[in-house]
Amino acid sequence: MSKITPEILAFIEEIGLDFERQNLPRVAGRIMGLLMVSSSPLSSQQIASTLQISLGAVSTNINLMLRDGLVEKKTLIGDRMNYYVLPSDYLEQELIYMITAAFTRQAIFKKHHDAVKEDDAVDKRFKDWIQGTDYLIEMYERYLAELRASKSENNSVNKNARQLDRFKS
Repeated sequence: MSKITPEILAFIEEIGLDFERQNLPRVAGRIMGLLMVSSSPLSSQQIASTLQISLGAVSTNINLMLRDGLVEKKTLIGDRMNYYVLPSDYLEQELIYMITAAFTRQAIFKKHHDAVKEDDAVDKRFKDWIQGTDYLIEMYERYLAELRASKSENNSVNKNARQLDRFKS
């Protein structure tokens, strides 16, 4: 791993704050930022040391990110330690995560829309949210399709498509 400059550290902290704004753990964002600027896999110990956080915090947040496909576990031949990297399809995973979040939020608005229809202002707010989310989902899906079209077909891309199709059905 190359030297962490104050500018790189500022980037890592901003990614952490961005995660926090999205109601995600700031530590997960900081780990993500560190992995984004690392050209080699990092161990939990390296992550903890660099970010000055506990191994427990690293473990908890790495497990969340592994579950969501935002990081991958790597092993090195002859080394029993686990290392972590961004997946090669990180951008696709991020888009799938954003589409899933938009679908989930939209489903909540649709489910409870009948309860607010009598109040015109609130009814309009719900309709605007649902329409806006439709547009957002369409844009994300279009970009995801363009991204996939620009890549050669491989198992990872097919796996991601199945994940999204499974959620939408």
